[in-house]
Amino acid sequence: MSGSLGIAVTTYNRREMVLDQVAMLRRLTSVPFDLVVCDDGSSDGTIAALQDAGVTVLGGRNRGVAWNKNRGLFYLSQHRRSHTIILLDDDACPVLHGWEQEWIAACRRFGHVNFIPPHYRNSLIGGGMTAARPGIGPTVGGMAIAQTSEALSCVGYMDVRFGRYGHEHSDFTGRFLRAGFGGFRYQTRAGTENHYYLIEGGIALLDSESSGNERDLSENARLLGELAADPIYRAPWRNDQEMRDLLSDMPRPFQGAEDGLVPSMQPFLSERYLDRYLDVKEAEIDPLEHYVRTGHREGRVLDAA
Repeated sequence: MSGSLGIAVTTYNRREMVLDQVAMLRRLTSVPFDLVVCDDGSSDGTIAALQDAGVTVLGGRNRGVAWNKNRGLFYLSQHRRSHTIILLDDDACPVLHGWEQEWIAACRRFGHVNFIPPHYRNSLIGGGMTAARPGIGPTVGGMAIAQTSEALSCVGYMDVRFGRYGHEHSDFTGRFLRAGFGGFRYQTRAGTENHYYLIEGGIALLDSESSGNERDLSENARLLGELAADPIYRAPWRNDQEMRDLLSDMPRPFQGAEDGLVPSMQPFLSERYLDRYLDVKEAEIDPLEHYVRTGHREGRVLDAA
């Protein structure tokens, strides 16, 4: 089944906060929605508590902010086929009934939209922080981000090179803008400035302590500049192993073909097959041909790589 709205919450060692947030999402969201919480290796019982509350949880290993948000993006876009996808940090909590309507409307207009908390708003140059009259400014916060599946298909996922913490959301939103979503470029005598569409969207930012550090933030600020001219689209992984890692975070349908003769996510190890089945080796039969023709029906097994 697919839904028009998907909400992904990212969390790390904030069990009570994320449980309260889930309760508020269920109480204040006015349309049917798919909810997933992406946990980045919490050690405080977060996963068990969420599962007891009937919440779909992904993750469990600490891979950093970009990777954790990609868990939610991938699940909602590829598994649930959500049309509008809202990413929330666990300290970005809805406070108004029907809060999601502003986000859906803004995504319909702009393809991508951001939230910034009050202490960021001195950078705004105008606007009313609504879908009809968005705020306009050069700064995005990353606490709440929304996009349509169409826009996401053009831009892709957060760049996992940003690692643990810092500026992954700036790069993400900057790529949306380059693709024509969520803002515009403003030419001045000093150069070109990016300006983004921003809304309040019925969300309040709660007091919380960050798990990031200044070294990561500084390193990622440097990386943000280096990647500015890279291609817009980014896959959620950089190599085959990262692909397998992300797919292993997903529900079972993403584990590859389950009923094929040879599992699709591992190679057929011919030498191991021959070492296990000496009769095949002594008969000098090609191991793959033997397995396909008769071995699988005889109950012969394959060793994992």
